[in-house]
Amino acid sequence: MELTVCENGQKSGDFLRPAKGADVFWRGLFGIGHGGSSYVVEVDFFDIREKVRLYRDGRLVDEQKSPARFALGDGAVIEAAMALYGMKRAHLVEGGRARALLPLPGTAEALRFAFDREHPVASRAIAVGAWTVLAIALVTQFPHLLNSLANGAAWLGFPLGFSVPTLPLPEWLNTTLGVLGIVAGLDRGLRMVHNPLIDD
Repeated sequence: MELTVCENGQKSGDFLRPAKGADVFWRGLFGIGHGGSSYVVEVDFFDIREKVRLYRDGRLVDEQKSPARFALGDGAVIEAAMALYGMKRAHLVEGGRARALLPLPGTAEALRFAFDREHPVASRAIAVGAWTVLAIALVTQFPHLLNSLANGAAWLGFPLGFSVPTLPLPEWLNTTLGVLGIVAGLDRGLRMVHNPLIDD
């Protein structure tokens, strides 16, 4: 599928700028063809306002805060929701059937998808490793989170009266899990895989 983008030099904000250079670190572009037009969702992963922009045939037609729901006028809807890094969802929904929007060339997501196609075994190993790291982090760090919430409630004058046992992990292991958790979350974000238990 060929997705149309406008060349540089057009009015800022009105026309879609092709992804290039450092865009790979912060910009997401996801496209799909529908009804004779090409639609592209654009996000800035460092935008604290979490704005999602929709382009039709290279022209900006709507902008909403994530999670966004763009009605296309023929019963179809494009749904897009941002995660901590990457996307929770970017789909075109029509007649109860959802089709995923595809990452456009020049984005980190497109590079990750290309790696998956060219090295499927290594890609699956990385995916399993990412899931395992986040599952371990959930089990080991969740008790700390509960205790922190209980301490915070007590500090505000609402003692909850409980303490959850924690695993006494060495500091180096906690640090390693934290770093690996960031990398694992990034990989899952690039693959547009999201589970509310381990990815939020």
